[in-house]
Amino acid sequence: MPVGNIAFVVPRYGVQSAGGAEVLAQRVAEKLAAAGAHISVLTTCARDHFTWANYFSPGQEFINGVSVHRFPADERKPDSEFISIQGRIAQGMKVSRDEEEKWIRGSVHSRALYEFISTNRGYFDAFLFIPYLFGTTWAGSALAPEKAILIPCLHDEPYARLSIFREMFGRCRGLIFNSEPERDLALQLYGLHADTVAVGGMGLEPRDQYRPERFRKKFRLAQPFILYAGRREEGKNTPLLIEYFRTFKKQNRNDLALVLLGTGDVTIPEDAAGEIHDLGYIAEDLKHDAYAASLALCQPSVNESFSIVLMEAWLAGAAALAHGGCAVTARHCLDSNGGLLFRDYYTFEECLLYLMENKGLRERLAAGGRAYVRREYSWDAVLKRYAHAFDQFKLA
Repeated sequence: MPVGNIAFVVPRYGVQSAGGAEVLAQRVAEKLAAAGAHISVLTTCARDHFTWANYFSPGQEFINGVSVHRFPADERKPDSEFISIQGRIAQGMKVSRDEEEKWIRGSVHSRALYEFISTNRGYFDAFLFIPYLFGTTWAGSALAPEKAILIPCLHDEPYARLSIFREMFGRCRGLIFNSEPERDLALQLYGLHADTVAVGGMGLEPRDQYRPERFRKKFRLAQPFILYAGRREEGKNTPLLIEYFRTFKKQNRNDLALVLLGTGDVTIPEDAAGEIHDLGYIAEDLKHDAYAASLALCQPSVNESFSIVLMEAWLAGAAALAHGGCAVTARHCLDSNGGLLFRDYYTFEECLLYLMENKGLRERLAAGGRAYVRREYSWDAVLKRYAHAFDQFKLA
């Protein structure tokens, strides 16, 4: 791959329970390195995205052939003003420019990482910052804007409308989005020039083997079920999914269950305890077996720039059920003919009943999704798009 030295800058890396942005960063970095690019990763010593406390030792290590440099995260002490500002931003309320900067300065930062970027900016041809929302991206990209490539993982959320991010998007040399709807949102919000934007995404490959019966046997699940996989939190609409499914079971007499996988605390109502199963974080191979065993993967989130779990589920042979309020997952489902869309409880109920009552629908939807992933998100297709973006941005 005809590019020079590239550094990924990401607040967490090589963390087992990382979010989608960190997973994407690691997989793309490893595949670019395997394709012959000179890749380094600059990250903090933090493991969790709540406290950002240092966990890993600082220094260099190699993870799957990629050189990873860890730097201590600065100590954070969020005060009442920071918490107030964050709350107002999250609610879409107006805050001043000074308050925006106070908020982002309370995010995760690393003076040691910034010093490394400043000292070595001549060595690297590009710094790929991911995702947009954290202090390491905001402050780090300002140190070498002429070499800053942003992989934002942008959502349609109040934070995206802050002036500090409008300026950050505008100063970067280039931006690589995970999907066309994400790119279109950025063009709408920030008035970017077309020659500074590209679409990349992440490649996925089918597993050598899926064993749905192993999953069913291990967790004693004989009945049909829909599956949720990922971070269980309000921002991902997990509480909404639980409430919708609880209502569905009250309105319909059938044996359908809901299985929840991933990290984060969930509250299951007592009257739904036998119908909603919280299995928490499970091994990766078992997660793929769960996809294969499910009637459908339900993606209720409206805050997605790609949705790795959706692609994984299609490859495993599951149908998709996604929130129509998310432009990205809705486009995936429509372009692939791989899933059904809901916008409220009533359409959620209709989708579930339609899936259960129409023999062969699951398999037809899964086949459409699988073909779509293989066509649009094979590693060959994704790496070609990255190579085109690097050429477009005129990297050495």
